[in-house]
Amino acid sequence: MTAKRMLMNKVALIYSEDFKKLDFGYGHPMRGDRYEKALREFEKMNLMDRLLMDKPDAVSEDILNLFHTPDYIKKVQEVSRTGSGSFGEEVPGFKGIYDIALLSVSASVTAADHIAGNDLCDVAVNICGGWHHAFENKGRGFCIFNDIAVAANYLLKRKNIKKIMIVDYDAHHGDGTQRAFYNCSSIYTISFHQDPLTMYPFITGYEKEAGEGAGEGFNKNFSLSPLCDDDEFISKFDQLRLLIRDFVPEVLILQMGVDGSRECRISHMQLTQRAYDYASKLLMSLQKKYRYKILALGGGGFVHPMLGQNWGVQIRNFIEG
Repeated sequence: MTAKRMLMNKVALIYSEDFKKLDFGYGHPMRGDRYEKALREFEKMNLMDRLLMDKPDAVSEDILNLFHTPDYIKKVQEVSRTGSGSFGEEVPGFKGIYDIALLSVSASVTAADHIAGNDLCDVAVNICGGWHHAFENKGRGFCIFNDIAVAANYLLKRKNIKKIMIVDYDAHHGDGTQRAFYNCSSIYTISFHQDPLTMYPFITGYEKEAGEGAGEGFNKNFSLSPLCDDDEFISKFDQLRLLIRDFVPEVLILQMGVDGSRECRISHMQLTQRAYDYASKLLMSLQKKYRYKILALGGGGFVHPMLGQNWGVQIRNFIEG
């Protein structure tokens, strides 16, 4: 990676062909080809030559310990070895699952290194990330390890970052991420999602949930109507202007799930590309004012070519600023 090349690319995309191994099998929405298909859309949008491409650096088990319990890590390793067992709701096991789950976390940590250790890189992206349902001791909702929580703790504890804001606009509430930092004032968690009365995970994501103890006031949920359209989303998302102004994060971790698209039947929301275009442009305009770095992670979206197109429009806005 040369200095000259880095000067030409302020946005890094961390990618591995092995991402395709994250595949829960026929009939499951989480299929490994989603990443290859997304990259093809990026190519059609002429984005690839404008990105700094890098591979994930391998991380060790001690990085997972920044969030996950030793017993849970051992359980994933055992299921990975035998190929039998599961981790909870909608997370079937398969041989090699530990390695691919660790690779996803490695990509998010590598992306964190790009923004925390290099002033020339304003945004780093891992499309095989955003696993916001995993708890410290179990997997849930397609999520094995919570790379968001691991990366946030990595930035706090290993990179001396003091203030992080997590913004999540996946259609589902980021319950694992909320739980991870519910008592923390250094990390402000914000989630825009379909009304949890009507959507998984159902039991969290309500607007009254504002954090506890030291974290009181540092958790915010925006509940969107089941048939939320672009105008409703944009009106709620605009409230982020004041939240960023008041908190002034050093790093903004973005879970840029696009399963709120009207083309993705996993939710009832009716968003179009206009909503994702608006959100990413707003984040970039605020970045110029408040000078935070962005760690962008993939999240949900299970229909092609919509997935790559909606991720792609956000990445294009990251590039163009």
